[in-house]
Amino acid sequence: MTQLSTTADGRSASAESAGGRTWRELLSGPSDRSALARVRRLGARVIGFGLLIFTAGLSPLIAARADLTAFWWPPLSAVLVAGPALILIAATYRRSLTHLTALAALCSGSFLAAVGLWFAAWNGDVAADTSWWSVWLVQFPGVAGLVFGVAGHARPAIAHIIISATATTAANQLGLYAELRPQLFLGALLTMALNCVFLAIAVMAVRTAGVLDDTRSSAMESAADSAASTAQGAERARFAALIHDKVIAILLAIDVGRPAMALVPQATSALDELDHRDDDAPRRPVVAVDEFVQRVRTAIATTDDTVEREFSVDRSPDARYPTDVVGAVNDAMCEAIRNVGRHAGPAASCLVVGDFRPDRVTVAVVDDGAGFDPGQVPPERLGVAVAIRRRMASVRGGDSEVRSAPGRGTTVVLRWAR
Repeated sequence: MTQLSTTADGRSASAESAGGRTWRELLSGPSDRSALARVRRLGARVIGFGLLIFTAGLSPLIAARADLTAFWWPPLSAVLVAGPALILIAATYRRSLTHLTALAALCSGSFLAAVGLWFAAWNGDVAADTSWWSVWLVQFPGVAGLVFGVAGHARPAIAHIIISATATTAANQLGLYAELRPQLFLGALLTMALNCVFLAIAVMAVRTAGVLDDTRSSAMESAADSAASTAQGAERARFAALIHDKVIAILLAIDVGRPAMALVPQATSALDELDHRDDDAPRRPVVAVDEFVQRVRTAIATTDDTVEREFSVDRSPDARYPTDVVGAVNDAMCEAIRNVGRHAGPAASCLVVGDFRPDRVTVAVVDDGAGFDPGQVPPERLGVAVAIRRRMASVRGGDSEVRSAPGRGTTVVLRWAR
């Protein structure tokens, strides 16, 4: 029974949570991916609610001035203002806010129609008190036209502001004085100016949102192009290193006559890597320390089985290394070993020293051969620059150092720190 009660309560809570999310979505409406769509949706919604609030808030004035017009004008004028506002608000809760220009024309046209019908409904009477207003529409003549600004059409919005402010001022004067007083039209100019300020804010918000969307789109395209270019460059560099380190190195090692049997596994490994270099099979992201050490031993034996080795290994459970680090260290080390065979001299001996710690790895390839001046390496010699230095620099935390002098041997140190 307890378990059943808990399950029932859990379902109830889940249903309430889902209901809460539904109500929040209903209140906020659909989300837009572009800034321009969000600005237009929010702007149209604010204007729509503004027209409804004005209509509801001025209902006492509508009722108080009902005696100046035919009975049908007060309710009809409220419907002509509030009806398009409700349609506009409902449109902002659709998944896609379309036909915004048509909605702007509806709001503007309905408002102007309400003003025009006042002249037909006016019975010639004037307000009995000393109020400043006889027509409720004079309080917000330009609001309906702001929808044009949100839709990106400033000129129709300005035309609406001028026509509505002039017409409502004229109707208001007739309802107060039964005549037009030109000096009072200065107030209409002030109303136009204030409405144009709000229109300018709406237009600038829409244009800024459009610029933001264009900038974001351009930035994403540039980032995609840059990423593609970087990926292509990295692939070319990897392929060039593969050709240099494996293919060319093996070809240079072949002497006249029957090739040495030690070159067979190297050639097989190179062919296998060339055959599978475009494979998309996922690799393990990390390698344990024992496997790392075994890969180093295998690489040394495959490259030159006469090389001695000394390793210090910390077999901590945290001693795991990124796969690209393992590959970079192995490839750079093999290139250093091959350089010993090419340039150190026939009597030179080679030793690989490795120190494997959870937070760092150091592998040194040391020989007692002829040595060289690192500052005098010709640019066409890519072994040190590309196969060692650039390869280690391509992994995060990787570094390399070449120490050598004529007659004093060479030490290549490969480092990686977590």
